[in-house]
Amino acid sequence: MGFFIRLFFCGIIVSGLGLWFMRALEFSDLYNVVHKNVPGPCKFVQGIDLGAEDISVLPNGLAIMSTGLMVPTESGGKPALKSFDFSKPEQPARDLTLSGFKGDLMPHGLSLYSTNGKTFVYVVNHPAGLLNGTGEDEVLKFLWQTDKQTLMFQKSFKDPEFRSLNDLVVVGDDKFYVTNWFTMKSPIMRQLEAILFVLPLQNVVYFDGKAGTVVLSGKYGANGINASPDKKYLYLMEVNKKRLTSYRIESPLNLVPVDEKNLGSLCDNLDVDPESGDIWTGCHPVGFRIMGKMMFNPKASAPSQVIRVGVKNGKFGGSTEVFADDGSVLSASTVAVPYKDALFIGTLDHKALHCKLTGLNPVLKL
Repeated sequence: MGFFIRLFFCGIIVSGLGLWFMRALEFSDLYNVVHKNVPGPCKFVQGIDLGAEDISVLPNGLAIMSTGLMVPTESGGKPALKSFDFSKPEQPARDLTLSGFKGDLMPHGLSLYSTNGKTFVYVVNHPAGLLNGTGEDEVLKFLWQTDKQTLMFQKSFKDPEFRSLNDLVVVGDDKFYVTNWFTMKSPIMRQLEAILFVLPLQNVVYFDGKAGTVVLSGKYGANGINASPDKKYLYLMEVNKKRLTSYRIESPLNLVPVDEKNLGSLCDNLDVDPESGDIWTGCHPVGFRIMGKMMFNPKASAPSQVIRVGVKNGKFGGSTEVFADDGSVLSASTVAVPYKDALFIGTLDHKALHCKLTGLNPVLKL
């Protein structure tokens, strides 16, 4: 009897290791070859040397971005929020003054919300550092002051459900959905969670202005999140599964799955075109390169990719690659934001590109 019990548990262990190996092989993209692809003439945006991890753009073409998420110690730089004007692409991005903010800044995902003629900028912040495991992540709220071109600090939101925040989308006044890309609290358990990426351990939290509630659990690396222009649908990128999913927002706490699409790439932040409703996303097409960079060698380069996905009533249509690079020009893209006939591509910790959209893929009907 004891022999069969041991055999049973050995079978479970072998099956588990086999599953991990298969998923790791799929995740790593060992045999992917990245061919260069550009949508038109591209130039580096001056003033960005520490990445532009997430970007949102105002209707007038002013982009606000988070930079310095992975600041090298020897660089002498520091995390910041910057702005870039699409109408003046030759001018460098500039640091934004944070009026009234006295805390430590390490910005990650961000989202804009306009109401009654005012625009607010909500920012995921890691005051104790990225992946610290202390549960101190927060969401900062700033008022955009157009005349002074500054951000005035309003308040900070903290909640026990804010474990390790990545991205957010604001859907109302102080109401937002936010992703936890790790859920374990201690650094050791987070290392284990990273190793067990084959398990659906991450989640999405809805914050109603006072408290957070987990609305989507069992997700494979909840990462980029955004909503349709009419706020009827929510989009989520599960990076560990390379899966993009849409949900119909029946109520803030009731999200009904509508569609899903495998993008075949480790895609990060999601930007939604306010006119077409299409999703633009910055991706990592070679998994082992980006993971090696993040976990072992921050100075290493990683390939970049931009994918556009057609969407109608929460249903995904076709998709197309708009930009690709093997990492020699642009390393580790995380976000892509279109504005009129131009595209801004941000990265984890490298530079940023401004490209003119003159090719077919950016305008191809999907």
